[in-house]
Amino acid sequence: MASANSNSPEYLLILDFEATCDLEKTPSPQEIIEFPTLLYNIKERKIESIFHHYIRPDVHPEISDFCTELTGITQEQADNGISLHDALIKHVAWLEENGICLNESPPPFVYLTNGDWDLKTCLRKQLGTSIPPHFRQWINVKKEFSKLYNARCTGMTFMLDSLDLELEGRHHSGIDDTKNIARICTAMLNDGWTPIIPERNDIT
Repeated sequence: MASANSNSPEYLLILDFEATCDLEKTPSPQEIIEFPTLLYNIKERKIESIFHHYIRPDVHPEISDFCTELTGITQEQADNGISLHDALIKHVAWLEENGICLNESPPPFVYLTNGDWDLKTCLRKQLGTSIPPHFRQWINVKKEFSKLYNARCTGMTFMLDSLDLELEGRHHSGIDDTKNIARICTAMLNDGWTPIIPERNDIT
């Protein structure tokens, strides 16, 4: 059920993709290999459910040593992952299992990412114009942090340091990053931040 303010959601869907990468040359296309999302209840300030799958890349199935060192994702995890297509289906099923109706207007949720890359660039390059409508609106937490605290935000570790929060888990592990971003969101909410659903982000 949507909140009274049509622009203020009940839930944040905190998402942080990890994708194939290499030190010398970025793979083309850069494919998602980790797909984590947290269902974060804004009013209760807590994570209610977790969606997490490793994704098997199609075009460049070999995970570089650099990518494993950066993200912690091994070749075995990628090989045993599911396809991005199946992950998107499971993602919708997970939302529905948690009472999130994608067709509800106004929507009771908005995605939240650490920058615009995940949904504006990464997913768009893999899906082209077939991006599901619910991925077309998101909050960039770095921009919100900058506005709230009047500080130029350079990334997740900067936000954690600014809030005197320790990094928990491994940086660039998608699931660990989402949990750290959730902690940042809690601090921002406690400091007066009100998440607002944008009309539509710059994506075609």
